[in-house]
Amino acid sequence: MEGLTAVKTHRAQSNQEPEPALTIRSSHKVSRHGEDVPKVATQDGVNQHKKVSDASTRKDIGCASPEDALHILRSQPDTETLLTILSQLKSGHGFTKLFSLAYPGPLQGQIVNALVTVITPTFWASLNAKDGRLLVKCLSNITGLNAVIARLRALLNDSAADKSHELQDLLGLSDLMLQGDDFLQGLWSGLYASGSEAIKQDLAWKELANLLGSARIVGIAAQAEDAVWQSKGKVRTKSLWLSNSAEYCTWIGRNIASLSVHAAGNAHQNCAQDAAKVLDRSLGLRQPVSLMKGLVGRLFSSQAKKPPSQDAAVAFRTLVGLLPTFRKREFIEQCLQWFSALLPEEGIVGDAMASTPSKRTAAAASLLEILLKTDENMQHGLIELLADAPRNAALSFPVRLAAICALSAANSDELQTLLERLMATFSDALFISHAPIIQQESLSQILLLTAGYLHRHQPMAVFVTARSAGHMQGVSDRLGASNERARWLGMVVAMAISQVVDKEGQKMDFGVEETRTEEAVWYRNLVELKHQPGTLDDFSRLLRESETKKPVRRKPRQPAPEKMPNINGKPVFGPPRPPPAQPVASQTEVVGEKISEVVESGDEDDDDDLTPYGKPDSDPEDSDEDATLVNRNRPRAPVYIRDLMRMLADDQNAERFQLAIQHAASLVRRKSTFGSEVKNHAVELLSTLCNLQDPFDTEDFDELRLQTMIAVLLSDVSVLGPWLSKHAFAEGYSIAQRCLMFTALGLGGRELAGFKTEDETFNPTLQNTDFPSRRLPPRMHAIYTGAQQSTKRLEAAHKSVENSLIQPLALEAADQTTSHLNAVKVRNFSSRLSSENRTKRKPNPNLLAKVFGPAFFAPLVGRYQQDIAAYGSASILASAPFVPVTFLKTIALLLHASGPATLNLAGITAEFWDLLLSLRVQASGDISVLEAVLFGLLTLLEVNQEGYERLAAEIPRQIAEAQQWVQVVFENVGGGEMVGGGGGSKEEEKVRTLAAGVMVKLGEIVKGEQRRLFGAEVG
Repeated sequence: MEGLTAVKTHRAQSNQEPEPALTIRSSHKVSRHGEDVPKVATQDGVNQHKKVSDASTRKDIGCASPEDALHILRSQPDTETLLTILSQLKSGHGFTKLFSLAYPGPLQGQIVNALVTVITPTFWASLNAKDGRLLVKCLSNITGLNAVIARLRALLNDSAADKSHELQDLLGLSDLMLQGDDFLQGLWSGLYASGSEAIKQDLAWKELANLLGSARIVGIAAQAEDAVWQSKGKVRTKSLWLSNSAEYCTWIGRNIASLSVHAAGNAHQNCAQDAAKVLDRSLGLRQPVSLMKGLVGRLFSSQAKKPPSQDAAVAFRTLVGLLPTFRKREFIEQCLQWFSALLPEEGIVGDAMASTPSKRTAAAASLLEILLKTDENMQHGLIELLADAPRNAALSFPVRLAAICALSAANSDELQTLLERLMATFSDALFISHAPIIQQESLSQILLLTAGYLHRHQPMAVFVTARSAGHMQGVSDRLGASNERARWLGMVVAMAISQVVDKEGQKMDFGVEETRTEEAVWYRNLVELKHQPGTLDDFSRLLRESETKKPVRRKPRQPAPEKMPNINGKPVFGPPRPPPAQPVASQTEVVGEKISEVVESGDEDDDDDLTPYGKPDSDPEDSDEDATLVNRNRPRAPVYIRDLMRMLADDQNAERFQLAIQHAASLVRRKSTFGSEVKNHAVELLSTLCNLQDPFDTEDFDELRLQTMIAVLLSDVSVLGPWLSKHAFAEGYSIAQRCLMFTALGLGGRELAGFKTEDETFNPTLQNTDFPSRRLPPRMHAIYTGAQQSTKRLEAAHKSVENSLIQPLALEAADQTTSHLNAVKVRNFSSRLSSENRTKRKPNPNLLAKVFGPAFFAPLVGRYQQDIAAYGSASILASAPFVPVTFLKTIALLLHASGPATLNLAGITAEFWDLLLSLRVQASGDISVLEAVLFGLLTLLEVNQEGYERLAAEIPRQIAEAQQWVQVVFENVGGGEMVGGGGGSKEEEKVRTLAAGVMVKLGEIVKGEQRRLFGAEVG
């Protein structure tokens, strides 16, 4: 028979099923239809078409080409057929041409996509462990990994249906696929064993490095796991290692180590380079402890207590040497950060630490020496790190010592460069005055260690540095510093340097008690340390100890406090008192020539003649009975804007933070009219306030922050008004933060218009804003207790304006209903005279009228329209009614405060009217939006009260539409059915009142236009 080949196969089967003797392979395309299956004759010549058709669905039916396998995978195969296809795809045998899923290509991509999107959701839950591993091996390649991650991301973005089951299957598949320390090595071997196109291989590996070295896998796995738990209605109690960034970084570090060891014994030159590419990208994950633990631990740790081979050191040096220059510096920094976790800070134990070298420190120095031995870029990176005070302060002292020890052993000439840079920083006046003490301490320790090691190699270099003008000036500046610790460090370092370079009789000694303490002796002994790098055996032992014993950070030993004397059972604080005088039985007194005996009775009644001291003034800060618990170094209120921003950013000291927020508004208001300091920092300060959180539960925090934002806004309205309006619609802000910005805009604009006095009831009392002032800040009034939401003050202003708009209409309506009583509506002469002669107060100038359009209205409305056009119904302005309500009330309040004198009032009126009419549909579904729209219309009509004729001429269509719509609202509201969201009687009554007010004013416009056109009102 042509086209058919009988092949003997041997496949392991279960005992229940007989092993087939023959496997039928066909070069024809496999089809589900019977006519496409070739006919096979038996020994007696009878056509056995049905038997072969049945055999085509058996597990022993293979494929002649990958295209046939793809067709079967897409044609809903059964389990046995699937396992046969998977076995053939895994091995690559049985095809007419060479084929491997490990090599990227279009056909491989289609097959992998079918396995991920079709086979996995269908079969994964029903496959046993052995068969599941077969599918995992088919996907354990670069194409498969990309396909799985892409499918997870697509499912997470698809919210049309519940995909939790498929997500769970793919998570389990990913977990099995990425397990093990040889995953990366397997991908590399499969890629280079199945093809020879260097460009394609290089591009594929770069794509893999970008995927593994980014946070995409961890982020997508975490999102998928959350989605699965949420679909079950449960809270996640445990996580996959894939969604844990620390465990993921440890895993990728172990895989990089395995690939680098494989590269040491592999003749292929790209192996080490490809391992370095993955390491290059993985350093960007910023998990130094986990990454270095996996990488270095996999290379040098030995569970069998065998010394690590030199191949590991060579592989490690080669791997790091292939990194780019900037990555080498980042690698050495992350390596030292990992060492800080292995070697925590040790206690100060005086001479014992200087005389007994630490084996753990020497072990760490041995690994650093491997990195620094032949790599100048790594040496320069270490010098940059050690010379940078903020970065080296994060390292523990044993790590600093190990770094200096390794640098001295690798290239002692670089110690002089490091010493000069350290000395320049240590002597810098700005560093002395402003750097944190912990940075100055760490820099001092590195300086003394470097001087000690350099003196043993080049004594003259240390001598020249000690005699330099910079060192002398630095010591002088430190002795004159206001910080006691900075002065102490200057004395200790100067004495330690002098101890090394000067002779016995010429050594510097300040002769004060502070330089003789145990800590001072420890600092001076740093120049005598003579540690040497250990061996790789020591480092391997250190790794094993770190795996079995968690290091405990020990605090520096403090001297035991002296016991204070007790009087009447209570401790007495202060300087020690002299011992009481012993009672003397008698003494002699010489009076002229007569000697008499004076007897002391021991009675203390004579002390009654002494005048006692007055009682000191009470101080609440000193009310604590224990004087040692009183804080004598209390922070001061900020006097500069830059100090204010630093104090607001302090989340460690509650007193500093609370002091800053309490004085922020008054400080900004004082500085607004005093120089340009506020304007220079206004944008940065306002951005800080918009994102400011309260880590200490500060009293009245929301009110104080809002007042500060208003004060900053008023300092430069033309710039900060558009800036705040823009950020109120920007991404990344919560609803509360957006409403806070709207509130600041509304209340700030009203204050600019002269409504500060009216709004004082909505804002807590500020401290004195006179500049300069010698008055103490007054106590906060108890009337403002409890932190309220910032929008409540805007709502209070809205209610006040709303009442002022509706009340005249109500009085006019009541007056019209009682017009028949006009004859008795009189008042006495005295009351009329007093009201007419009452002195009228000059109104405040309305500064808002000329800036309302460009600084408030245009930015707010423009950003609103952009947001709606970009996001539509997905916009927060459409999904959260509270935001558009606050937005509309803010504009309405600002327009009301700006008044009829507003520049370009006609254009603003037309644009705002169109905006309100566009919200009619949304207003019909939420009563709060409906109320805000009606309030906006009423405000527009009030502001344009003197220009009704102009309105009728310019926007007649808008007026007609508004009149018809408001009339419908007035007729339908009140029954509780008009608003979809419901609403109580009070809310609907308020809406009905607003609608009536709008109808009255619109009716006046229509009647006036009718009188102008027809000479009389129509109807």
